Amino acid sequence: MKFEIVKKINNSLENDKVIIEIQFSNNNQDLYDFIEYLNNYEFNHDKVIVTDKNYNLIEIKYIDIVAFYSDKKSNYCRTKNETYKIKSKLYELENMDNNFIRISKSCIVNIKHIDKFDISEVGRIIVKLDDSTEEVVSRRRTRQIMKILEERMI
Repeated sequence: MKFEIVKKINNSLENDKVIIEIQFSNNNQDLYDFIEYLNNYEFNHDKVIVTDKNYNLIEIKYIDIVAFYSDKKSNYCRTKNETYKIKSKLYELENMDNNFIRISKSCIVNIKHIDKFDISEVGRIIVKLDDSTEEVVSRRRTRQIMKILEERMI
């Protein structure tokens, strides 16, 4: 499939508005998937979780979240730069976005921030994240993680 991109400046549009017109000659599932991706772009990239820090409300975009985790009866949201205490339960966060996967009872990671999976030890998977942290996949979740990897494999 070949793409030809034609850019036109339209000064009458709002500052953050873009119009995309797609013309094609044959039905192609990849093209429909691409159109669906474009339709969901704003929905997928503007979702936020709200937390407070020093009595100030802070919005954190899903795309910036590296992981959610529990520690000593509290839940946290970790980005590359900071960690925030959150009020949400992990089971509430687990299905909020397709890019988040539960790897253990106490941790949910964003697949967009995974650098690699270390499977050097038999029966154990270690997820290395782009914020230089590591999380261990529980044995109970290993099969699910392997299935997700197989589905996304190119």
